[in-house]
Amino acid sequence: MALLPAWSGQAAAEAAEPMTFFVTADPQINIPKWGTAGTEQIIDVMNGLPGADFPLGGKVGKPVGVIVAGDLVDELGNAENWKRYKSFYDPRGKAKLMFPAYEIIGNHDLSSRQPAGELNYLQKEFIERNKHREGKFDFDKHHYHYAWTWAGVRFIQLNIFPGNTHRPVYDREAPWNDPRLSLDFLKEELSTRVTDKNQPIVLVWHYGLRGWGLDKWWTQEDLTELAKVIKGYNIALILHGHEHRFDQYQWEGYDVIMAPSPQQDRDPKQPEIASKPKGFLVFRLHRDKIEMGHHTGSEWKQTWSKSLRATVKAQ
Repeated sequence: MALLPAWSGQAAAEAAEPMTFFVTADPQINIPKWGTAGTEQIIDVMNGLPGADFPLGGKVGKPVGVIVAGDLVDELGNAENWKRYKSFYDPRGKAKLMFPAYEIIGNHDLSSRQPAGELNYLQKEFIERNKHREGKFDFDKHHYHYAWTWAGVRFIQLNIFPGNTHRPVYDREAPWNDPRLSLDFLKEELSTRVTDKNQPIVLVWHYGLRGWGLDKWWTQEDLTELAKVIKGYNIALILHGHEHRFDQYQWEGYDVIMAPSPQQDRDPKQPEIASKPKGFLVFRLHRDKIEMGHHTGSEWKQTWSKSLRATVKAQ
């Protein structure tokens, strides 16, 4: 039998089947504006997908969780939006989606009217939901940022973006656009939890790393600091949302995948025409590789895979 990487863990290495997880982003619930028909259809597809053929071979397994990469609601002023979201997604899988939701705060989950440093009602409930997650998690002291391990791969969730300072939005001062010391959390995780620098790491946050997803939301200074912090580690993948579409690209040599929103929103001027499904991502973790399939709700589109065995030079 081939030698196993130190990071894999015996249970993960001996698993007969790959570990499956799903990723979606930006459900951005706004009931009166564009409804939730497309999102509900995508959730039905997610619930029924285990056992289906996977485009890279084998079957789709039952997902251990579904990452929801930010913008859980669209508009905080209408509390029914958050209530509807919670009926769809739950950290313990006790909602319309039958699998645990690994949630992330996006810019729409924040309010431009909230004072600097203060939390809105959604953020407070988000923290309480995190406290009741089942399984082993590592949190920051506020239970806001968190990390976990799936099949030997370390996942680190950093909410809106990795940084320590609030940033302007579209060149306007925005104290609400506060990463809440997520860069410090990342540093702490890497220095204390990742004892083998060859261990694969997946980083997850909301904003993108190029184009509209970067411009006007965070800064080059943040990118420079991020690059310094992750240098020398085996960053297998960076996941984000924010732009409501699928894309796969690279940043500084790191693989990046942008998750699509679950629905194509209806036109508010034609509310009689319901929103339609848009898509989500299916990932599988093998002993030595990660695979992805992009599903539109009706068919498979793009696929992607890479080795998890990248070696990292000592710094």
